[in-house]
Amino acid sequence: MCAARVLQLLQGGYIDGEHKDLRFGQGLKDLRLWLEVEAEEVKASTGSVSQSLDAELAELRSDPAERRFLTYGMVCKQVAFLRTQHDQDVPSALVSRFLAPEASKRFVSRFADRILPVDLSSQPKAESFSRLAKDVLAAHAGRQWRLLYEPFRGGWNTISREDAFEACKEILGADSQSVADPEITVVCTVQPRFVGLAVVNIDVDYLRVEDE
Repeated sequence: MCAARVLQLLQGGYIDGEHKDLRFGQGLKDLRLWLEVEAEEVKASTGSVSQSLDAELAELRSDPAERRFLTYGMVCKQVAFLRTQHDQDVPSALVSRFLAPEASKRFVSRFADRILPVDLSSQPKAESFSRLAKDVLAAHAGRQWRLLYEPFRGGWNTISREDAFEACKEILGADSQSVADPEITVVCTVQPRFVGLAVVNIDVDYLRVEDE
């Protein structure tokens, strides 16, 4: 089991004349800078402004690997990672808070298409995935659910959509599946080296990034 928590940014549409790698890097930078400001504003509401500024300055002087959000660049084709370094920054909670329709300020970028969270991950093997699914999904048993399965390049032949669907039915309940009006969305992403799971309180449509 891997405790690494990441936000996966999927590349937006390509415009003629733009360099794809530069465009993709800009989308990741947009997300990191936006989160550093917006997530900090939420946290600052419980403390003083001076404390918030002191903490931000200290982070800027620190080793980049120890910063709040760590960028990994393009991990596979059209997918990059933004790793959360602090315990309070749970990817599914960030996505549910800042991409929800009722959010006071949603993240927008013309350089990004979607953001998919990973709260916990494991090796893309049946036994490991079974343990992962129980750890992530058990607390949500009985809630109306919908599955979003996203296999990235090279990961399609490890954990299948059927594997993910069967895990959801077994743990959450087959009768609780709801495509039209789910309470939660189970996000299952598959890479060549790992499978990730997260549960968000918004529908799949709100994981798409608006460009304005």
